[in-house]
Amino acid sequence: MWTGVLGWGGDQLQPGVGENVNQVPPGRAGTRLLLVAAILLSALWVAVALHAYLSWSEAPLAPVAGAGLVLTGALAAVVHRYQRRLQAVVATDPLTGLANHRGFHNALEASLRRAKRAGRPLALAILDLDNFKAVNDRHGHARGDEALVEIAAKVRCCVREADLAARIGGEEFGLILPDTGIELAGTVVECVRTAIGEVEVEGRTLSCSAGIAVFPDIANDAVSLLRFADDAMYSAKHRGKDRVLRYDPERTRIEWTDAQRKEIRALIERPGAIVSAYQPVMSLAGATLVGYEGLARFPELADRPVSRVFAQAHGCDLGPELEAAAVAAALAADNRPPGTHLAINISPSALDSEPMRRALPHDLSGLVIELTEHELFSEEKELDTRISGLRARGARIAIDDTGAGYAGLSQLMRIRPDIVKLDRELTEGIRSDPARMTLVDAFVRFARGVGAIVCAEGIETTEDLTVLADLDVEWGQGYVIGQPTDPWSEVSDASVAACREALATALVPEGVSISPGDRGLERLSRRLAEARSKADLEQTLALIAGELNADDICLSAFQRGRGRLETLAQITPDLGETVFDVADFPVTSKVLAEQRPIQVLAGDRDAEEREVDLLLGLGYSSLLMVPVVHRGESVGLIEAYREREQAWTRLEISRARIVSNQFASTIEALFHGEDAVDRMLLRRA
Repeated sequence: MWTGVLGWGGDQLQPGVGENVNQVPPGRAGTRLLLVAAILLSALWVAVALHAYLSWSEAPLAPVAGAGLVLTGALAAVVHRYQRRLQAVVATDPLTGLANHRGFHNALEASLRRAKRAGRPLALAILDLDNFKAVNDRHGHARGDEALVEIAAKVRCCVREADLAARIGGEEFGLILPDTGIELAGTVVECVRTAIGEVEVEGRTLSCSAGIAVFPDIANDAVSLLRFADDAMYSAKHRGKDRVLRYDPERTRIEWTDAQRKEIRALIERPGAIVSAYQPVMSLAGATLVGYEGLARFPELADRPVSRVFAQAHGCDLGPELEAAAVAAALAADNRPPGTHLAINISPSALDSEPMRRALPHDLSGLVIELTEHELFSEEKELDTRISGLRARGARIAIDDTGAGYAGLSQLMRIRPDIVKLDRELTEGIRSDPARMTLVDAFVRFARGVGAIVCAEGIETTEDLTVLADLDVEWGQGYVIGQPTDPWSEVSDASVAACREALATALVPEGVSISPGDRGLERLSRRLAEARSKADLEQTLALIAGELNADDICLSAFQRGRGRLETLAQITPDLGETVFDVADFPVTSKVLAEQRPIQVLAGDRDAEEREVDLLLGLGYSSLLMVPVVHRGESVGLIEAYREREQAWTRLEISRARIVSNQFASTIEALFHGEDAVDRMLLRRA
């Protein structure tokens, strides 16, 4: 059934119960002893035959010697066959017919020796049934045994003849998969997990947690390989059960040697052993540089992943000291570009350590402290207190690797980070993965609801960058934007061009679609449709501001014959002049002539100077202008203002366009053209 999934032919799948299912090697000592005994006995009969041949008086012994020689060979073969059967029985679990604990370990040693000789990978998986004790307690051990037999049959159907499946404990199973790397091993074990999920006990389906370790990537000996697979399995249990995890040294605490501890101590104490590389972070909406992340590097251990070095440090109880040294190295660089932040990584366990307190300055303005999500956050209130203290000193808080580690939405709700950093597992290949798009969109909406910024990590292609920008991910970092380098690099031209092109596409009416069923827009549309007076119209502006995350909204009527723009309604009164000559403002003229939205940001060097001066004069830094079109003609303008400088998202632009379409008929119905507008303005005067 798994032939298409796993890429193995049907002839490679294991058959039913039999000796080939569990290829347990016979005992070497017993085989050797049997061979020696057979040789000695055969030599004895040969000697008898020679004696009979040389001595005529003993000639009658020759046939006896021949028969004895034949009988010895036959007995040796029979004994050897029964010895193999006995060894198979000793190495086989009597209930399931799979290899047992002893057979599993013998086979692991033998398989590992063959893998080393051939230079081929070997995968080891440990599976443990979830909550199986409750099955035995509730339904009895007899029913539990029946379930184990059914599970063994499922497991047997998911592996090849060359693989070994074993029951190594009461409810624990092991798989030895020769010539199998980590990706294929994950596929096989997922198939096993799915198959076990088909087993029911009194209407309840079973599940299992599994861990995988691979030779030679993770370990070179059987003991370490088994321990690492077991650790990964318990990590899967800890993370909610019913899942498969590969061994990750960052998430598993193992025993470290004195030599490894001395290695970490030397890194901490030796000058220059820790350096920092700085990766630029870009605003995907504005296509501008917003900050950097300081990433630790260990030149003397360049062949080792940085994550493993930190895992080793924490395993040796030197994690806070190494993290503090890495933070100090990141903070050592001067002349960071104005207006940019610097993000530094700190694990929750090191946050309040004495070395970290010494490494962090008192003024944390301009710093982002990234709490890695790979480590379980303490449930104690002290962590919340420490985070509040960091914020009080000017730091912003980010949760790193969101979507990949231990924490989930509950941790996001608890920490309320200023920045949510999406793990590369969510962003890599998102251009062709609707599931990833949906998940990222959910994080974006969540973050917007709690006032946080979403930053996508690991962006390596402009295609993924464009998709993330269209999903309103505000910040991004990755090799396509800029690689970690010496301070302080700029974002790449390719990433800037991609973001600007994505924004230009979003400004085209057909460029962005919005999800149906938006209740806020539905309520707003109903209020506009029911508007009967200018007062009704003004009451809708607050709703519009909420939908667009704006601080102020202004609705104006465009008088084509006079080339004027007249203010009809606004949230904030006394914004100054209410009549403008459109010719004095080229960007506004362009919005009305081309009938497409345009945003103006005070800090944009390419922005039109007159528009920026007016924007700053009103006390704002961001402006979105959307034309109001009726029967193909521009009849008005919606202006959305923000006090802070922040690019308008695709969703906000799309909503503003929808609102403008509603305003077109409202303006025409309430004011009936330019003459009605003039009369209204005279009455107001």
